[in-house]
Amino acid sequence: MSLAEAQSLYDLNGFSTEVAISLKQLGQEALVIQALEPMLPGYEVESWESNFPELTQALGTKGAVMNIFSVIIMMVAGIGILNMLLMAVYERTREIGLMGALGLKPRQISLLFILEGTMIGLVGVFAGICMGLLFNGLLMQVGIDFAQFGNITSYMALLGGPVYPTWGIENLASRGLTVAIISTLAAFYPAREAANREPAEALHFV
Repeated sequence: MSLAEAQSLYDLNGFSTEVAISLKQLGQEALVIQALEPMLPGYEVESWESNFPELTQALGTKGAVMNIFSVIIMMVAGIGILNMLLMAVYERTREIGLMGALGLKPRQISLLFILEGTMIGLVGVFAGICMGLLFNGLLMQVGIDFAQFGNITSYMALLGGPVYPTWGIENLASRGLTVAIISTLAAFYPAREAANREPAEALHFV
């Protein structure tokens, strides 16, 4: 509904009952309200959280769901690294036996596999960060259009144009470190299997 139509419907020609202020990013609402309230006595100054509590709940649910998905993805990554290194242990049995025959101690062989798992995790983190930033950078240019969902809820109708994401690098370091730690921990069992190989038996493995 246009402003002219609303004024005609409510017989408020030349007047308005509400003024909406759009901020560049979330989290600044409280400061803006504190600055406006002394200048607008007798007026109600409310944030979107007060007017659309269902949107606040939706954002909270979305954050919780994304955290659950992050844990699942990290677990899948850890299981993948565990499986890959276990296969490497069985495929490189003779190589492990050769290293033992050359004088490498079990803990040194174990350390090699732990370092391999760590490097796999670090390379995966680096590749994931690069691809994620590239994809996010493209979305920052073209935006995400939610206009087709405007009739689902009242707050979706507020999204009249494309939504442009931010870089979202606040948790980048912690998530990357978590993946690296998980990949290192996933390498411990294959590393122990490799360290327990007897050189004489491993050299004759076919």
